[in-house]
Amino acid sequence: MVYRLNIDVNSVGSVLGIILLVLGLLMVFYGRKIVKIITFIVGGIVGAYVIHQYLVPLLGLSEPYSYLIPLIGFLISGVLAIVLVQLLSGVIAAYIAYNFFKPYFPDWMAPLIIAIIVFIIVFILFSKILSIGTAILGGIIVSYAINLFIPLNFILSIIIIILLSIVGAYYQLKH
Repeated sequence: MVYRLNIDVNSVGSVLGIILLVLGLLMVFYGRKIVKIITFIVGGIVGAYVIHQYLVPLLGLSEPYSYLIPLIGFLISGVLAIVLVQLLSGVIAAYIAYNFFKPYFPDWMAPLIIAIIVFIIVFILFSKILSIGTAILGGIIVSYAINLFIPLNFILSIIIIILLSIVGAYYQLKH
């Protein structure tokens, strides 16, 4: 028996547009929180899985502890994942800064100092940078979703992105 799906391409585009519009608005106004929650959950799942697969059999723990220890590992790994994302962002920014400034100085010391300063700034301001970045990303997604319904010219798309980015970043930084 062969089943045929009668799917209208326009209805799929409409559903996709609505989903992207909702996701974009969530990123504009709650992006920082969403990213941190997802990071916590993914890091926690990875930590709990590793503990359950490797540490529990190695220690030969019985039934209640074989579930309790991975749960504790989930919480610790989730928090660690959030800290590591912040740390990794600082390291990546420092690496980019070092390689950017290296050709402009005769030795390696000045680019290293600049890279350390950039690392400290990104590490300290990570939440603010994340708020601004997710607001911009959300604005881009919303603009794309609107373009699925109503074709916009380039200038209008840029205006929508800028306005949503400013409003979203302001909202995220205040909350």
